Amino acid sequence: MAWSQNRIITIVFISTLFSAIFIAPVTEARADTVATPGRVGVGSAAMKTDVWISAEADRLSGRKLNLVCAASAQEWAERLTEVGFRGAAGEYYGFSLVHRDEMHLSPYVCEGLRFGTSAPVRRSHEFQVAWSMNVLIHESVHLARRSADEKLAEACARTALPGALHRLYRVEYNSAQMRRMISASAWFRRTMPPAYRGGTCSAPGAWNSA
Repeated sequence: MAWSQNRIITIVFISTLFSAIFIAPVTEARADTVATPGRVGVGSAAMKTDVWISAEADRLSGRKLNLVCAASAQEWAERLTEVGFRGAAGEYYGFSLVHRDEMHLSPYVCEGLRFGTSAPVRRSHEFQVAWSMNVLIHESVHLARRSADEKLAEACARTALPGALHRLYRVEYNSAQMRRMISASAWFRRTMPPAYRGGTCSAPGAWNSA
C-alpha cells in the first residue's frame, strides 16, 4: 500500500514465506512463469470471461469500476512500476487506484478466476482459484469503502470467500473441495505481513454478502 496527497493505492502482497512452503502455486505465480491469459477483445471466450470478472468486481464493490487484467508478466511489471512499486512482479497480486475506481489484477489472479469456471480445471488449481477470488474481494473492499485499510479488506475477503466460491462456482459449502480451498487460503493468509492480519470486517456491504 502506498499513499500520496491526492490518491490512495492499495495492494495485495505475496509473502516471501509462500515460496518456501507452497512450491507448486508459487511456481505458477512467479513473474517469469505465469501463463498469459486472454484480454477483452482477443477472442470470444476471453472476452466473455473478462466481462464476467469486471461485472463481479462491480457487484462486490457496489461501483462501476475500470478493471484491468494484465495480459502478461511484462505488462504487469510495467503497471507496477508506473504506480511506484518496486521488486519482482511475481511478488504482487493486485492493486487499486481508489481515486479512479480502478482495479488492476495480475495474470495469475485473472487466470485463477477463469480456472474456477470449469470444475475439472478448478480441481487441479484449487489454491489458485480460491486465492484469486480472495484478491478480487479484497480489492473490491478497498474500492467499496474508499479505504486503504489492509486489515479490513483482508478480513472482509476472508468472510466473503466461501459465499463467493459457492455462488459463482457452485462449490458446495460442506464439500471437501470447499474445505480444501478455505484451508489453503487461511494458511497463506497467516504468512502475510502484519498489516494484513488481525482485522475485523466491521460493516456490512456488497463485499461480504457474496
